[in-house]
Amino acid sequence: MGDEETRLLGIVKLVQVQPNGLIIDVPGSSPAKSFYDVSRRVEVDRLEITPRGIEATLPTGERVLDIHHLDHPDKAYDDDDLVSIGFTAHYDAMRAEFGEHMVDGVAGENIIIDFPDEVWPADLGRALAIENQDTGEVATLDMVSFAEPCVEFSRFCARNPHGEISGRRLGEILRFLGNGRRGFLLLLNDALDAVTVRPGDRVFQTVEVSVADHQESGTDRIGERKGSSQ
Repeated sequence: MGDEETRLLGIVKLVQVQPNGLIIDVPGSSPAKSFYDVSRRVEVDRLEITPRGIEATLPTGERVLDIHHLDHPDKAYDDDDLVSIGFTAHYDAMRAEFGEHMVDGVAGENIIIDFPDEVWPADLGRALAIENQDTGEVATLDMVSFAEPCVEFSRFCARNPHGEISGRRLGEILRFLGNGRRGFLLLLNDALDAVTVRPGDRVFQTVEVSVADHQESGTDRIGERKGSSQ
């Protein structure tokens, strides 16, 4: 077995919250209908990640809990989905497949990481670390799983949020969005109380390395900057 090491994965591009869920039930519909409302996501300047979920201050000054927070009154999801991340390269792929309406963050992930290549579960290892650009504080987020795409988001991708799409087309979309392209779910490491994440912070992956890997030069690690003599 090798040692574990953190390596630079990307830079936080944007952070956002869902004060309310993005899936809206249509009142009085029979059979029951629902649709994906992307307007409910709100981009903010920073997130506070706690063991119970994400909190943020909206541009209006209102302090809110993300819909996945354990204390949100309308939480209706599992307890292992408190933080979600996505990657810009996945959005590039979604725009190529579905169109320009698939802007970065439209799937509702809390943290969008700028990285040129698509990232899959095997690439991420057991945890991610996000380094605060001002304080050097490190937030360790333990991997849970990739986020399963839903029917409502699939219809949004197909530009038919209020209508129906064929079973065959739905299956194609769900497969395309699966295995992490729709995003990943994480939890704040148990050893931490609360951390702040904002655009510009560096994101590192935890990987297993060999002795030869340790001897590579030029690899950014937590607390280091490329070109630094420290």
